[in-house]
Amino acid sequence: MKNLVMAALAIAVAGAGVYAYAASERLPLIYKKGNAYYVATPKGRVAVTPVTDDIFRVTTLPKGENLKFFPSQSAILTPQAANINTAATVADFLIFSPTTTVRIDRKTGNVTFLDSEGNVMLAEKTGIDNASGTKSVTFEGSDDEIFYGAGERGHSLSLNGDSLTMYNRQNYGYTGSDPRISQMGISVPYFASDLGYGVLFDDYNKALLTLGDTISYSSDTPRPLSYYFINGDNTLAGVTSGYTELTGRQPLPPFWSLGYITSKYGYHNTGEAVGAIDSLKQRGYPVDGMVLDLYWYGKETDMGRLEWNPGQWPDHKKMLADLKAKGVNTVLISQPYVNKIGALDNYNLLSSQGMLAKDSAGNTHDVTTWVGDAGMIDVSNPRTREWLWNRLRGLTAEGVAGWWGDLGEPEVHPLTIVHDNGQTASQYHNVYGNEWSRLIYEGLRKDFPDMRPMLMMRGGTAGLQRYGVFPWTTDVSRSWGGLEPQVNLMLSSGLSGLAYMSSDLGGFAVDPAHPYDPELYVRWLQMGTFTPSMRTHAQFKPEPYHYPQYESITKKFVKMRYEWLPYNYTLAYENAAFGLPLARPLNFRGDNPDAKFADVEDEYLWGDEVLVAPIMKKGAVSRKVLFPAGEWINWNNPRLRYNGGQTALVKAPLSELPLFVRAGSFIPLYTEPIENVTQYNPQILTVRYYPAKEETEYTLFDDNRLSPTSLADGQYQLITFTGRQDGEETVISLKAQGRYEGMPQGRLITFEVVGVRKPTSVTLGSIGTLTESASLKAIRQYGWHYDPRTSTLSIRLSWDYTTDTLTIQH
Repeated sequence: MKNLVMAALAIAVAGAGVYAYAASERLPLIYKKGNAYYVATPKGRVAVTPVTDDIFRVTTLPKGENLKFFPSQSAILTPQAANINTAATVADFLIFSPTTTVRIDRKTGNVTFLDSEGNVMLAEKTGIDNASGTKSVTFEGSDDEIFYGAGERGHSLSLNGDSLTMYNRQNYGYTGSDPRISQMGISVPYFASDLGYGVLFDDYNKALLTLGDTISYSSDTPRPLSYYFINGDNTLAGVTSGYTELTGRQPLPPFWSLGYITSKYGYHNTGEAVGAIDSLKQRGYPVDGMVLDLYWYGKETDMGRLEWNPGQWPDHKKMLADLKAKGVNTVLISQPYVNKIGALDNYNLLSSQGMLAKDSAGNTHDVTTWVGDAGMIDVSNPRTREWLWNRLRGLTAEGVAGWWGDLGEPEVHPLTIVHDNGQTASQYHNVYGNEWSRLIYEGLRKDFPDMRPMLMMRGGTAGLQRYGVFPWTTDVSRSWGGLEPQVNLMLSSGLSGLAYMSSDLGGFAVDPAHPYDPELYVRWLQMGTFTPSMRTHAQFKPEPYHYPQYESITKKFVKMRYEWLPYNYTLAYENAAFGLPLARPLNFRGDNPDAKFADVEDEYLWGDEVLVAPIMKKGAVSRKVLFPAGEWINWNNPRLRYNGGQTALVKAPLSELPLFVRAGSFIPLYTEPIENVTQYNPQILTVRYYPAKEETEYTLFDDNRLSPTSLADGQYQLITFTGRQDGEETVISLKAQGRYEGMPQGRLITFEVVGVRKPTSVTLGSIGTLTESASLKAIRQYGWHYDPRTSTLSIRLSWDYTTDTLTIQH
């Protein structure tokens, strides 16, 4: 007992930063250095660093190795844990936070993580092996949990039983049955458990992650292997928030990026590009963005020229300005290669100065891309980064609104390449996309400080999201098989921090035998309305006006995208502030623990309030829908309601997307007609409310929709709506918090209360009884109208942000 007390006292002294030695030779050496606690074991020293009360970094130093500081390869969060205590026994060393206990076995060196109630969440089986050539660690698996994440994975939402290669790969023309889609363009060495914890391996080398009865990770990294344990308080939501806190959260996106974006392989010249926009506008489609594929710089073999082709684009500056005047933002493609035909001048310049990727002898290492021989831009080289940004900076200054980094896995990356930083292709491969993105993001923030960066990238690894990246699921087949895995890809990516993962709506890679499928296009576009980016892109007929037989449907959904701007922008805020993905699996909040919700691959939550169940089979006009906990209302027919836990057959004619709203939800909408987001008027707001007996609330976010620093500057407003239905009374409360420069002096809010009887009175606390009107249009500031056909009560009020309450008597 005396020895244990003395050991505990020694640890207390170590907390001040001095070395502490055990009071008995039977107890190994324990000390604290910096933020890390070191425990000597027969196999070497185990180091545990509390990063927060919920996040811990673990590594080992083999016996005989000296202490050496290695900065994290993925995390950017500085250790800030404030509530840490320690204790020692003969068997264990314990680190306590309010949420987590970390137990280090002093004999084996194995580390175990326990929750606040003492339940084991995760336990090492063999501990980290940093003494061998291949670094590795294993954990005890469990039959009672489901694993998710690992980046962009399309074969399954649940990763149980999988061995996943961490090495980015392009999969042209893939479908849902393609075995290649277990390994896609963005590999994240991370998994999350539905029990509410996650593990990030601090590594970007080629590696193998196995998730089964034994969880194992092995890597070729030359550095000591470390990992981060994240306690998510029993939910995937908590884990995802912790993971993004650790690796960086995506900044607020450009508001225009939440509108409709048209893209094609490719618009060859000014006439084609402007003609596509004019055709969309003439047919009444709102549009906010246009992506120009490789023809902006000429032809395929001009890859790496990074300058406009004057023959095809005689006055590109005027075109960019004219498009911007129409509310259209232009995004340009670039690639990590410099072709030896059309971009030979750039190739010779970069090669002569040692700025392209090299071989082991230090000579330029050519690669063979799909458009011929080229040099590879080495973004690990500081001089290359400077040269590349100087080119992109000039182009951005001419009016380019975003950058598309294509082929960034990298698609062609021979293993014989050695990068300027000394890393081999295998070692640098996965992080190439991050570093390319960082180059552009930091350049934009420095030289265009008023601009919100918008980057499209399809390659990278952990932390990619912090560079404002909108990834997409690469060159998917234009087929029903191509549509099939898109929910998996979006959800897996979102649980790995990549909240804006979307697809080429309509399908990119065209089968020459079946190039045109209007039904498929409509169904894909419908789903795309409720994905992070609504961008059509294909080799053939990507724009919706090519499907005139269904124009009323496609136009309805493109306009619907704009109606949902207030809701979607609030989702963007939830991502930027808390790291939550826009699209979420059914068990995201932990309120659906039943196993049947754990691996649903054709439904998803859009935020917490909306359930999306897209049609993904040819000819289907109905589908079965599994409903999460709660009561759900059919958006298309609010008279239809469904109880959580049940499966129902739901009608879905081609004109409808199966869409459901959780009872108690407030859905903010913008119902004014607009051609682009520059016409968005934040003073006008429609809020659709679906009353429930229990009290519910929803918080709407708004800022000036332009500033890249509105969150950091505190320049934003949160409006909280609270509602409940109690017998004959429905009550809605409004409360505002915060403000921003240029904010409207008040809001003209129209509440649409769905599924209620005609009221006998409607009272606003600050005004008194409101008057019934014969129509909603007749109400200017205050009043109400009831539509018996839809059982919807519409209430209009002019609100000056004073906390207020609506009381409806039925």
